[in-house]
Amino acid sequence: MEKMGKPFYVLDKANSKGVVLGNEALARGIFEAGVQVAAGYPGTPSSEIMETLAEIHNFYPIFDIEWSTNEAVGFQVALGASMCGARAFACMKHVGLNVAADSFMTATYAGANGGFVLLSADDPNCYSSQNEQDNRIYGMHALCPIFEAINVQEAKDIVKYAFDFSEEFESLVMMRTTTRLNHARGDLTLGEIKRVEEREYNFDKDRARWTFLPSNARVQRVKQLERYEILRQFSDKFPYTKLSINDGAKIGVISSGIPYSYVNDALLKLELANKISSLKLGMVFPQPENLILELFENTEKIVIVEELDPFLEDFTKKLAFEHGVNVKIEGKKYFPRNGELNLNKVVNGLTGFLEIPNPFIDLPVDTRYLHKASPRPPVLCPGCSHRNTFYALKLIEQRLGGKWVYAGDIGCYTLAAYKPLEAIDTCICMGASIGVANGITKLHKGPVLALIGDSTFFHTGIPGLIDAVYNQNDIIVIILDNSATAMTGFQPHPGTGMKITGEPGTRVPLEQIVQGTGIQEDHLWIIDSNDLEESTEAIKEAINTKGPCVIISRHICALLDQRIHRDKKIIPVEIDADKCNNCMICISNFGCPALTVKDEKVSVIQNQCTGCGVCISVCPNDAIQFSE
Repeated sequence: MEKMGKPFYVLDKANSKGVVLGNEALARGIFEAGVQVAAGYPGTPSSEIMETLAEIHNFYPIFDIEWSTNEAVGFQVALGASMCGARAFACMKHVGLNVAADSFMTATYAGANGGFVLLSADDPNCYSSQNEQDNRIYGMHALCPIFEAINVQEAKDIVKYAFDFSEEFESLVMMRTTTRLNHARGDLTLGEIKRVEEREYNFDKDRARWTFLPSNARVQRVKQLERYEILRQFSDKFPYTKLSINDGAKIGVISSGIPYSYVNDALLKLELANKISSLKLGMVFPQPENLILELFENTEKIVIVEELDPFLEDFTKKLAFEHGVNVKIEGKKYFPRNGELNLNKVVNGLTGFLEIPNPFIDLPVDTRYLHKASPRPPVLCPGCSHRNTFYALKLIEQRLGGKWVYAGDIGCYTLAAYKPLEAIDTCICMGASIGVANGITKLHKGPVLALIGDSTFFHTGIPGLIDAVYNQNDIIVIILDNSATAMTGFQPHPGTGMKITGEPGTRVPLEQIVQGTGIQEDHLWIIDSNDLEESTEAIKEAINTKGPCVIISRHICALLDQRIHRDKKIIPVEIDADKCNNCMICISNFGCPALTVKDEKVSVIQNQCTGCGVCISVCPNDAIQFSE
């Protein structure tokens, strides 16, 4: 009997059809493969994969799933499960693999016992990331096979197949996706759910394989190279790679993933689909050498369409050189190395390569439906407690003077870099704020503050704080605790005490971790972010205290609070027109989006106001008050 309200991607009905998000399709494929352990850390564009698996787990609690402290731990959890013969999945965004790289580079020597799939969700165009690195380079560096899918259906099918492949070849597999696939919606046909209940999961006590002493590593390296040669030969037979030769065609295209879908659309749009041969790769590393050589034999010119680095282009040119093939090969000459591709870019690149006019570039634009939108810079949400902390910091900075440095971190609070707060001076990667502050304070003459979120502190902030204590660095660490990994969708973390499945876990108090690093009680302040007076007082005391100090600025995320307390009555604020003298401090310094200017007067957008009341403390004229 099916449970009421069961999502489509949870149905145990093969051949059922529906429309799903790319991440939901990937989760379905992982479930169909019979995954036993899934672990990872939230990061856009990958977050919904684990959340969908958690939802599936609520209906079928036959596998284990967790949000790990960071991507390195998530990878290690999955690796441990694979060592026991279980099918394991590790999930992260592209920069998360930087965190997990130490384990990843070594684990690929030993390979997999139970099927082990690592998903790396790359983010071309930096939609929600600090860079747009191409993680195909990681796979090549580690000699780890890399799979890519061209659409939602293939994403489900390939990631499911990846577990079988991993076990057949005893190899880790990297499933590389990009934002456009993760967040696309498309048709999906469900497959059979694989059951692996007959297995016994016991640790494979093979010290020579799993213990990377130099003597063992040297042996495993040889086995890795032997495995790579087998994978290289198999690449031509990969079931999701397809070579299409059109008789008489002298032009060839090589592509993979979402760019291949653009190529298909572009060729149809240009009416060239039957005049160009194509090689679509499902396994982008190792590359299918024999299929590429066959394409060489049937073409005179080849263009490679790929996002970010010239990964396939460089290999194809190398292969042509090694075999003395006289084929013109181009790629990045016509397609940008930065940003993501789209249909227009692909049409433009293909017509440039083919030296034909782009028939669409000069089409007249119908301007009737074009409206110039007002610029909308990203801002912290109405009622965001982070805004209040930053406002308090800037208030004290103005009073005390001096050159303050704000080392920031990855989180929604990074938006404080924008006007009117302008209270983030650096942002490098997860957990870097404290480490960077440790370096700056050795040279900078003035207060140095590190600002880091609660989830990010658990992720990679703790080592930096230990370093500050150990070296007696004179910094102030402000942990912005809003009880969630808010930037990626309010996922829980160790500080919340809630598991990914919604079940209670064990809460790890931030203050105990901080004190455990060696921060003394008189160097630690725990404040309510929404209490402006308490916040400013704590900041003043910390500025006047020598040595590493920590302020835990705590208040639940305004959006999360609304989700939890849906019936909570919100009393918005209003402006007393008689008291308001239009000083604009609430607008130009505080910057809550619920406050605006209408008819040259400050007013409140009441359906945006969360009723936090902080702006009441901000106003120097007592002109803001709660509505009756």
